[in-house]
Amino acid sequence: MQTLVKPAMLQLKDIFQHPASLLGAMLLGGWTGTLFPASAPLLAAVSMLYLSLIQMAALPFVILAVYFGLQRLPSEPDSGARLARLAAMSLLAMLLCAMVGVLVASASSAGAGLSAAQATSLGRLALRSESQFVMAMHDSSESAAGQWNIGALVPDNFFGVLAYGSLPSVLIGVLCFGAAVSVQDPQRSAQLNGIFEGMYRALESLVHRFNTLLPAAAFVLAAAATATAGVEAIVLLSSFLGAFFAAAAAVCAAAIAIICWRLNKSPWLVLLALREPITVCLFSPVAVAAVPGFIQGMSVRLGFSRGLVELVSPIAPVFLKAGEAMFFAVLAIFVANLYHHHLSAADIAWICALSWTAALWSVGIAGVKSVILGGFVMASMSLPLEAVLPVFMLVEVLCEGPRNLLSFLISSALIALVADGLYIKNEQDFEAWQPSTLKLVFTRKQALFVLFLLLIALFTVFCAGVGYGLRRAF
Repeated sequence: MQTLVKPAMLQLKDIFQHPASLLGAMLLGGWTGTLFPASAPLLAAVSMLYLSLIQMAALPFVILAVYFGLQRLPSEPDSGARLARLAAMSLLAMLLCAMVGVLVASASSAGAGLSAAQATSLGRLALRSESQFVMAMHDSSESAAGQWNIGALVPDNFFGVLAYGSLPSVLIGVLCFGAAVSVQDPQRSAQLNGIFEGMYRALESLVHRFNTLLPAAAFVLAAAATATAGVEAIVLLSSFLGAFFAAAAAVCAAAIAIICWRLNKSPWLVLLALREPITVCLFSPVAVAAVPGFIQGMSVRLGFSRGLVELVSPIAPVFLKAGEAMFFAVLAIFVANLYHHHLSAADIAWICALSWTAALWSVGIAGVKSVILGGFVMASMSLPLEAVLPVFMLVEVLCEGPRNLLSFLISSALIALVADGLYIKNEQDFEAWQPSTLKLVFTRKQALFVLFLLLIALFTVFCAGVGYGLRRAF
């Protein structure tokens, strides 16, 4: 009997989300930004709109993921010891990334091959770009430069930090709150967990929907980056970018190899399970946009403990600054070669240590502001980073994706290393979420009364706005 095999349907979504399509969109955007550099303000505005949309859904999802990770983690054996090992191994991984960056940059002689004409062009470009950045090295409202403000990371008001705090302080507050809830009687926290579960699933779906806009976002972000930086800056810093990308690729390959070794799987199967979050991480400037994909890939597809994955994956891009440590190390070698500064073995070891320290210092500092911390590494060798700092600020956005990917893959590899003895298989069984339906029944009088109250509330808000405007006018 002849069997009919239904051909595989290739959906349009799969084509748009394929890494090759995203790479093509990014290259097309870079070409567009090069041809039309005057469109940089418009492209920056559109990219900011996308960043606002994805952060609107991803940041609350990260908070709830950390909360549920703390609720599930106590059921795992030796959870405290595993977390302590993860923290220690994360610090060691940051130092190893700095060492790999130094070795790759030294082997490729990053910054040493510039001719006199190229060095002149680099200086001219730095002078032209310097006017775009205004940096206050000292501020009266903050502590003196060079001090680490620990108080900014430790929250004193949980609700205040949720409204106005930075992401590291928010996560520290959620860790304290989730730990307090996890030690309570499960029956007392069941209703709260049910409310949070519905929000958690809704935000997860919303992040996935926003990620479908990734091809357009990759096009716009690449166009904005090249229109702002220009091809000249990318060409002049090609040795730096090449060394950093090569070092990041080597560490990412090592992290994938560790996961394959722990699961006894081929690299192709592991990459296939993590293809979506890796793609999102590389082409999206928001690191937390890849958190739902990494949780899904590591727990459901690869079978690691869901509680451990939900707790570690959202924290990794915020506190595990392995990409920053590598960035500072490669930057130090590049600047040293640029100024023909001979480095001894002691200098190289000192660069690794200072890059590791600067990476820890960069917790809570995002974007181009983190590049300024490179001066902390340069000061020990009396190298003038300020001369080329504006150019590095222009191309910093090109390194954002690899830096985020390093944090995620290293944290995934560390999860694989500490997950010995936990329940691991191809398809992990965990509690399925069953949505509960809440029905509200109103009589006609009650519905009219609710509508009347709503109109009063809207009218009150309108009058308050009019009164505030008249007060400002007079």
